Amino acid sequence: MLFSDINYWAVLVTGILSLALGFLWMAVIWKKPYQRDMYGSPTSQPSNAVKMQSFIIYILVSFLTSIAFAVCLQLWKAGGQAFDYDGDSLAGAFWFTMLLAAGYTLPFTVGKKVWQFKSWLVVAVDTSYEAVRFTMLLLIFWFWN
Repeated sequence: MLFSDINYWAVLVTGILSLALGFLWMAVIWKKPYQRDMYGSPTSQPSNAVKMQSFIIYILVSFLTSIAFAVCLQLWKAGGQAFDYDGDSLAGAFWFTMLLAAGYTLPFTVGKKVWQFKSWLVVAVDTSYEAVRFTMLLLIFWFWN
């Protein structure tokens, strides 16, 4: 069964590491330009309850992303036999991961420019975060048997 082979410990770890990576990426490495271009000049700070709600929603989404990625990786590995490619190739899995990351994150990150009129810097920071995050997911799920 598809969900029975998922390493749920890896899901837990990657969900938490996604939060840590997001914090480092957006609040440390790219803090000033990202916050300036993403949020503008803040007029008021959200309450602690709103911040906690955002944190809980994001961690749930991170776990869901990790589960979905684990399933996609299983399907990619199994598809190697059916479609005659090397499903055990880490390099091939990396390019598959980049295709997933591009296909599922670019519509949202580019949408920030197109529909929310954010800067290309916001798009670049968000897109690069997703590429690094999906690479992290790949490496953890690949090597954690």
